[in-house]
Amino acid sequence: MKIRSKIRTFTAFLLTAGLLLLCACNDAETPEQAIKRFNKKMNDCSYKAAFDYVKEYDGLSFDSGDRSGTRKIVDAVSKTLEIEIIDIQTSGANGSAVLNITTVDLREIYSIAASTVTNNYVDTVLKGSRVTAEEMREALVSEIVRESELSEAKHVTTECKINLTREKDKWYIILDSTSFNLMMGYINDANSMVESGDFTNVAPVSDSDAPAAVSSEEPEDSGSSVTFND
Repeated sequence: MKIRSKIRTFTAFLLTAGLLLLCACNDAETPEQAIKRFNKKMNDCSYKAAFDYVKEYDGLSFDSGDRSGTRKIVDAVSKTLEIEIIDIQTSGANGSAVLNITTVDLREIYSIAASTVTNNYVDTVLKGSRVTAEEMREALVSEIVRESELSEAKHVTTECKINLTREKDKWYIILDSTSFNLMMGYINDANSMVESGDFTNVAPVSDSDAPAAVSSEEPEDSGSSVTFND
């Protein structure tokens, strides 16, 4: 049985679009402060506070229906987010920053979780028990969160350029779907893997592999967008 047919409901549950409405509580007098405070609030899963430092955004939404599963995954990834500032350039009210972004790698975690849950699903069915799509989705979410929180979970580090802007003497960062995809552990790429049922591009995990950060090429914009309501 194909993985795609087992978890297509989960994919539809994850993929959503929206816009973030911000209430300005920004106190960043420098670009460095905006980036570091955004990172800290993301680590705390305080999304409204984090996005007070973001001027423009295209990403995840919890504004309609039950998105608790998505929220659990986003929380697990946000806690691992590390943003290292490589370079900042400013000119007047505009600027840009080169960052190293490190998180758990959801592409590999989704692959491991899908394999684990699918095997359990098959074993359960073979024993004569019935498994619903909702039970399958909940099992997959739980396994993704569990894998993300393991100390040996694989992390990925990617260099990324973002734009900056200043308004009323406060600095803001600008995120697009590509930069946010990286900050969320390649969540758009992971969702695309689930949607297509193709997990072949993710290398299997070896028991001898030590956890380490790895570099990746910046992905093309997947077109998916994601928005936060805290």
